Amino acid sequence: MCQRARESGVTLFNRGPCGHYNGSQMPPGDRYRQIVELSQDCILELDATGRITSVNRHGLDMLGAFERNDVLRQPWQDFWPETLHVVVREALRRGLDGQSSEYLGSLTTLRGVVRQWSVSIAPLTDVGGRVESLVVVGRDITEIRRVEQALRTLNVSLSSQLQGAESRAIAASEHNEYLEATLTQAQVISERRRHHELQALEQRDIAEAARAMAEHTAMQAQKGEAVGQLVAGIAHDFNNMLQTAVAAISVVTDNPDALTPMQRKLLGRGSDALAHATTVAKRLLGFARQHPVHAEDMDVQEVALEMADLMQQSLPPDIELVVEQRAGAFPVVADRHGVGQAVMNLCINARDACDGAGTITLRCDTGRVEPQSVTPTRALGDYVTLAVSDTGSGMDQVAMSRLFEPYFTTKPEGRGTGLGLAQVYALMRQAGGFIDVDSAVGVGTVMTLWFPRAHLMAEQAPVLVSADGLQA
Repeated sequence: MCQRARESGVTLFNRGPCGHYNGSQMPPGDRYRQIVELSQDCILELDATGRITSVNRHGLDMLGAFERNDVLRQPWQDFWPETLHVVVREALRRGLDGQSSEYLGSLTTLRGVVRQWSVSIAPLTDVGGRVESLVVVGRDITEIRRVEQALRTLNVSLSSQLQGAESRAIAASEHNEYLEATLTQAQVISERRRHHELQALEQRDIAEAARAMAEHTAMQAQKGEAVGQLVAGIAHDFNNMLQTAVAAISVVTDNPDALTPMQRKLLGRGSDALAHATTVAKRLLGFARQHPVHAEDMDVQEVALEMADLMQQSLPPDIELVVEQRAGAFPVVADRHGVGQAVMNLCINARDACDGAGTITLRCDTGRVEPQSVTPTRALGDYVTLAVSDTGSGMDQVAMSRLFEPYFTTKPEGRGTGLGLAQVYALMRQAGGFIDVDSAVGVGTVMTLWFPRAHLMAEQAPVLVSADGLQA
């Protein structure tokens, strides 16, 4: 190997005197190409203009290409967002100057998928030391980044507990300092070894928990996106058919004198059915998040009071609706219509759970998520809470684990679509909040919506409560 090639960090084969080999020292060129083809990284060669001249098989998959012609002669810079073009051009310039470079960034594949990459670029030189081309080695680190983020989140939630344990250990050490003098050197070594073993086990446990959390979050997100796309398509076609039916009935009912009483009655029932179907279509689109969302400053308690007035009219006489109104402001930024619909959905579920008799309570409050309670869906900070509780039948752990799945319902056939809570879940995701659920069979259920608190002028903040309960 020539000195310049060694300094560039790239080994050249079959390139003249610098690349001579014998069977006992280097693999032949075709074996080298096989190694490149079998690599799980994306390995490219670029010409002096930064265009792709060769790519390995796995690189095609990583770039979202079906065949090599899809990427050959394409500028490497075009795979990166404009915000990284300066970084990519600088890496190419350094490579042509004989220097190696590395950078991280989000690459958009030919199929429109954004992935996190780690990239290394180095020069390929001829026997005279002149740069002929550049080699690029790209590695997809998307999953690694997800696990790292989950690990950081988990570490934050565990840090206070670990710090507390460490403080207790230090205090115990201070009170028992005289015992240290009696320890032999062998005992000290033994304790240190055990400490390191425990640390290693603890780190593995944290990493495993973080990986499991990341996998579960990714799986749920993919499942929700797939169902959302399916529902959006169905709802769109459904809505088109509804509009045709509505228009047809409108034409007929424009001349009511030409209709018999029975015809008017039947058309009225048809109109009611279409109105109900339109509501279902809106709920489908709401779950799929295809409806326009108008986020605005609002007070959650005001919306709760408005919806309570409407809900009161639909409750049986033996179900009492209580609104625990509190002084102060409960400011959030959210879709007002969506929040009202969420309150209505929760109240309807509470009414059905009470089965004709019981109490439904609405209560606004404020809370805070502390570092030890942070999760990937529960951010640190101040929140406004809206709790809807009932004294109904309650739920078991199996039902709670599936509570927000689309089309899942514990109600008898014909009494529920299974979309109400899925729609509430979608609203909270849009608002940047989350849902807590606390329920027990035979006791009742409390569902608490946690909205990020908006900061308004001249607001009177109620007393904060802690974030406890089962996170949805």
